[in-house]
Amino acid sequence: MVFASSSPAGKTALAQRQARLVVIGNGPSLRGFDFSTLEGADTIGMNAAYRHWDRIGWRPTHYACLDDALIDTHHNEIRRLMNEGRIETAFVSGRYLDHHPEAAKDPRFVFLDEFVAHWHGARGAAHGLSFRETPFFRSADESKLTTGAYALRYGAWLGYREIALIGVDLVYRDLTEASALEGNRLRLDAAPASNPNYFFDDYQRPGDEFHVPNPAEHDGELHVQAFGVLRDDFLREKIETHIFNANPNSVLATQGIFPFRPLETFLGGPALSSVVVPVTAGERGQILDNIWLWSQPAFFPFLGAPPARRPVLVFVFNNDAAAAMRGEIEAALKASAFFARCFAGARYVNLGLKGEADLYERDNAKPAGAQGRRAGPNNMFFGGLDAVKDLPGYALWLETDCTPIRPDWLGRAAALVRTDDAPWIIGSIYRGRDALGPREMRHINGNALYAAGAPAFREFLTATWKPQLDRLVRESPELAFDCVIDSLFEAADSRQPDNPNWRLMQEISARLRYTDFIQNIVDESSSPAEKAEQLAGILRDCPDACLVHSRLVARQIARLRETGAAAGPGDLVALLGGGAPARRAPAPKSPLSAPAPSTLPPRSLAGFLRWSAGALKRRRRKLAAALLAALALIAAAGAFDATAGLVAASAAAAASALAVGALARRYLALARRAR
Repeated sequence: MVFASSSPAGKTALAQRQARLVVIGNGPSLRGFDFSTLEGADTIGMNAAYRHWDRIGWRPTHYACLDDALIDTHHNEIRRLMNEGRIETAFVSGRYLDHHPEAAKDPRFVFLDEFVAHWHGARGAAHGLSFRETPFFRSADESKLTTGAYALRYGAWLGYREIALIGVDLVYRDLTEASALEGNRLRLDAAPASNPNYFFDDYQRPGDEFHVPNPAEHDGELHVQAFGVLRDDFLREKIETHIFNANPNSVLATQGIFPFRPLETFLGGPALSSVVVPVTAGERGQILDNIWLWSQPAFFPFLGAPPARRPVLVFVFNNDAAAAMRGEIEAALKASAFFARCFAGARYVNLGLKGEADLYERDNAKPAGAQGRRAGPNNMFFGGLDAVKDLPGYALWLETDCTPIRPDWLGRAAALVRTDDAPWIIGSIYRGRDALGPREMRHINGNALYAAGAPAFREFLTATWKPQLDRLVRESPELAFDCVIDSLFEAADSRQPDNPNWRLMQEISARLRYTDFIQNIVDESSSPAEKAEQLAGILRDCPDACLVHSRLVARQIARLRETGAAAGPGDLVALLGGGAPARRAPAPKSPLSAPAPSTLPPRSLAGFLRWSAGALKRRRRKLAAALLAALALIAAAGAFDATAGLVAASAAAAASALAVGALARRYLALARRAR
């Protein structure tokens, strides 16, 4: 669809379609920028950046070029871009008509000469252009004219009500490879080895002509002044377009010309890009139970439509033994109700930890390795976040003993990270009943949201957090990764202005945020009944709480799964308190519900027997008959994999038959008692 200046209906349609626009400068701050980040956003790109776009196969929504020298150099390439049909409009100076006069009748082209009285009189009228009086281009100083500043005016004129600027650095260095021509023009005679003014080195090539960026008649500050004049013009004309600078290193930020807003926030908020689950071989049963739980409607990750950018589910294995579970996890996810709906896919990362690097010793009285007693979990944390550094946005670190207690827990997490504050860590202070030392009292538990894709956080993670942990475990081998920051804060001394821990505390405290969303209630002293009381209190008094970190709570999922009851958070409380889950009607089958719990195979032999006897108690005779038939098949095949609850052929059929016979006798005895 084309939205040209001659089409007011087009402008209205554009405003209805997309209220936000990103204007892309070409400054060096954009080096390495992933243009796919802008997918779904309307954009204005400008000048010679098409050379990079050609390499990556990307095009902006609109194109702008108002420098006559650049028009003279690139007019044929501009025509090529527009003839492709991928760019909706081009906002160019009337100089383009000197090369391509037919464009005056092309509704895709909009000309500067239509809006600026000086240029309409000097050139536009001769090409048959009509003058358009509009407050968007009305200015107290028409000499402050640059492509970047006027691209903003053009975006506002098109109907965009929020505009963000990226790649507008406003810092220029003279190129020794350029020679002067007439009228403030320059020509590049040789390619610089590295171009300091743009985000890719061959932005300018030998033979290109361009104007002096900041000529002396504008005090060497033309580009900065042009944005300041635009801001003042919009205020005077009462134009209600909100303009944000999304480049923290721009002169626009240091001189306070436009307010700063992170690009991710502007585009709808930083995404929850991943859920990272660390798994060891000993947690096999717990991870399978968790996958079952997430399929229950009362614990479903997203209610309603999931976000357009769904997170990736990442499993981080400490070693080869844990990685051997991948097939089981993949099968469980494929059979689950939630995975395809709530996640963009799965990743599996094997860190291959060995020896002291894989140590996890809870007993502080036992010997520690060179990397400390918590080396395994510590290395899994840093390795896990490194595995998702390519995903922009936030990662939810979710250990297997962290349990959802409400549905839409991922929806709530996604909402938490949509903030202008750009926190690095969002998590729980300790809420259990154990006594903590001064360096642990304020720590944010490791089960938290991390800005894993943010360069500043990545720098902190690799340059400060990990090196400080390596240093501190030599003094305190029991130290865990999530207590490092609080340990550094505990050592801060404000009486010494140069104290590095005090400076760190001042710099990053605003990046750390406590939340009710995750409740860390791990402790060693609470009984199950006391934990049931605490969980009931959270459900009653903390409506924002969606996850609890507690081994006691997590262990109830297996019991809940084996009962065959339709699960709800109250059932976890009941099981902890020594009761039984509430009886409910079976959940109706639907694309959004998991298979009825009573039809899922239990994960232990004892569970198999309880499950089967329960079927008879509920007079589910068809199910009981099917189970008896299954046992007969097991005896014939000669093997029963009690861990997974699967029938398998076995080479040792004769030896297995005796064990299967004993299993059948136990089952029949239970069945008779059940009747």
